[in-house]
Amino acid sequence: MKNIQNLLFDLDGTLVDSSITIGVCIEYALDQLGIAAPGDVEVASVIGRPLLDIFREHYAMTQEQSESAIGHYREHYDRLGQAGSLVYDGVNEALSSLRSNGYRLFIATVKPTGIAEKVLGDLELLAYFDGISGASLGHERRDKASIIAHALKKFALDPMQSLMIGDRDQDILGARANGIPSIAVTYGFGSRNELDSARPDHVVGHSGEIVSLLMNPSMAK
Repeated sequence: MKNIQNLLFDLDGTLVDSSITIGVCIEYALDQLGIAAPGDVEVASVIGRPLLDIFREHYAMTQEQSESAIGHYREHYDRLGQAGSLVYDGVNEALSSLRSNGYRLFIATVKPTGIAEKVLGDLELLAYFDGISGASLGHERRDKASIIAHALKKFALDPMQSLMIGDRDQDILGARANGIPSIAVTYGFGSRNELDSARPDHVVGHSGEIVSLLMNPSMAK
C-alpha cells in the first residue's frame, strides 16, 4: 500500500447512490418500447453493468431493442440530471483527505466519459479528480477491464502505483486483469457474496475506511 499513488474510483455505488435515478430511467426505456419489466430483476443488482448487457441479458431484449432502449435511457437521464442521486456519506471528506495527502484520483466507470463528467460536476465532485475514464459511446469499450486499461494508458499510470476502488465484482476482476490491487466497498450495489467471490485485496464498509486503510498500512490485510 505504501507505493500507491493513483486511486481509480468507480462511480455508481462507490461515490454516488444513483439507484433511484437509474431505476426511473430503466423504467422509462422499457415503457417507451412497450416492454413489461420482469418481476425478478432488482435494479440495484444490475447497476454498474454496461447498459447493453443490462437490456440484453436481464430484460431479454434483442440487439436492436437494446440500442433503442439505451437511446431512451440516456435521453431521460439527461432530462433528470441528478434528481434522486446522492453522494454517499463521508465521500467528500474522504476524497478531500486523499488529495491533501498527495494521492491522484481518477474515475473508471461504465458511464460514458462525458456523462460521468456531468454527474461529477452536478454533484460537486469533479474538482477532486485528475481524470475520467469511461465507456465509449459505442460498445467497443464497455467492460470494466477495458475501462481500467484505458485509464492506465490515457493518464500514463504505473500499475504498480495504482489501485481500484469499487462496489461490484467487475471492479475487482477488472483490476486484477490489469495487474493492480483493489478495495471493495460493501455499502454499494454489490452483495457481500459477490465481492467475496471476486477476492478483493481489501474490503471496507465506509468511505472513511478507505482513507484509514491507505494512511495506515498496518491495517492492510
